[in-house]
Amino acid sequence: MTTIRTVLEIKGTEIIAVDGNMPLSQAIAMMASRDIGALVILGEKYPDGIITERDVLRLWGQREKTTGTPVKEVMTKKLIVTKIDDTLIDALTVMIRKNIRHLLVMDGSKVVGLLSIKDLVREQIKNNEAKIRLLEDVLASEASADL
Repeated sequence: MTTIRTVLEIKGTEIIAVDGNMPLSQAIAMMASRDIGALVILGEKYPDGIITERDVLRLWGQREKTTGTPVKEVMTKKLIVTKIDDTLIDALTVMIRKNIRHLLVMDGSKVVGLLSIKDLVREQIKNNEAKIRLLEDVLASEASADL
């Protein structure tokens, strides 16, 4: 069973984190330039929150908020996390049930990564393809043994 640790070994553990006082417009520009969908908002020992593309879209009708408003005023404060030794399926299940696209990864009390649903789906597809190839090989060997 694939764990989150394995996914992070493949994807990497870089977390793009910013200060909560960063203007939202600057955070949006950073996400766009790096082609990422979320930024972690720094706290003293633990992240204070996360700002995602969904948070930004919710504010789109209030364009005045997308200029100088600090990200800490519009970030998602209730963080949903997964543990590094949780399974890929556990993490996907949490994301689907909570209707979220980004998940912080914890190793004990330390944040060690940030995963998107795309990261997890990509890994699950690889796992499924490997299983399919294995089954095809087994079926082919059984068919040749029957000849």
